[in-house]
Amino acid sequence: MSAEVAAAVTRAALEMAIPGYMRAAYSALSSSGQEVKSAESGGLAKLEEEAKKQSIVMEFQAHQARVAQELAIAERISVSHEVVIEEYYEGAGKGQLGLKVDAEALSLGASGDGRRVTKRVIRFSGGLSVEAVTE
Repeated sequence: MSAEVAAAVTRAALEMAIPGYMRAAYSALSSSGQEVKSAESGGLAKLEEEAKKQSIVMEFQAHQARVAQELAIAERISVSHEVVIEEYYEGAGKGQLGLKVDAEALSLGASGDGRRVTKRVIRFSGGLSVEAVTE
């Protein structure tokens, strides 16, 4: 088998095994890497502009991924016989900054405190397949 045929077979096997959203993510990473490389040759200003653009795009894609995850969970809930969901979220933080000036000295102080508890357990059992429900 030639190297070209082997590469084509491997690509076809990966396309069947890897879900479409993962292929899209890999494609986006590849194209963003190419855009960064082209921006590098344009100088620091162009590179900073590209970094800002990609940061915005990544925030948007992260939001889309969270929405897609919640939709997938909702779809699984609708076809399951039993669903167990436990969610705990807490986010707290506080900070202080102080400045004291007197005739002899200048004092500056800062302190912070944070707490984060996150737990999410979702279990599905039994039910119909998604394909059977959509037919």
